[in-house]
Amino acid sequence: METDRIEVREAVIRTIAMPSDTNPAGDILGDWLMAQMDLAAGNAAARRARGRCATVAVDSGSRPRPLPPD
Repeated sequence: METDRIEVREAVIRTIAMPSDTNPAGDILGDWLMAQMDLAAGNAAARRARGRCATVAVDSGSRPRPLPPD
């Protein structure tokens, strides 16, 4: 029996940060950005697993500078 291989090189989604997704300084909120990364990773994981997946943990993350929405 031959199995199909699903190769996932990058987890990619497109979305637009709205003003409600920013802090008073106008930079994107970290929790919103993390949620978007979770959606992208979940999509890639579900394709690879051919089923439902869940994020168990994120060990670390950093933003060295503010991230404006443009």
